[in-house]
Amino acid sequence: MTSPYSSKLKCLSLFFLGLFACYVNAQKPNWIPVAELLLGSMGSADPDKMAEVMNRCTALNMTLSALTSNESAEISQGYENQALRLIQNGIMIEMNSEKERTGIEPNLEQVSDLAVSDVKEMLGTYNTWMDENFAEDGSYFSNDLEIEMKSCELATKIVMHRP
Repeated sequence: MTSPYSSKLKCLSLFFLGLFACYVNAQKPNWIPVAELLLGSMGSADPDKMAEVMNRCTALNMTLSALTSNESAEISQGYENQALRLIQNGIMIEMNSEKERTGIEPNLEQVSDLAVSDVKEMLGTYNTWMDENFAEDGSYFSNDLEIEMKSCELATKIVMHRP
């Protein structure tokens, strides 16, 4: 069944994906690891944690898309497609959560704008983190970032296999 928000979500998501090249300067993240958020949200059905997972994994997939774009257009596009599904899922989680809290149908544009803002900030944070890793070790990927990537891979699989 198609949600009444599907076409609006697709338009907003496509607009959002066009923004992924714009990065914001940020500090190395002091975030709860995605794995912890994912496990915690699944056990307690916490929509706020799950929405954060969706936003974080959207940002990471978009970062990886940009990183792989010169090497493989196909791989880069795969990351973009995953980011699109993740942000759409995150927005739907936020919409449902807001409606459940207030009993009022939330404004899709406002919810989407907040998600885009969060993801843009996270894009900058991931880029800074990767730049710091490269400056320190000559590789973009630290153990912590690799764990983050594996956790997002799991979240992506969950979202991609949903109808």
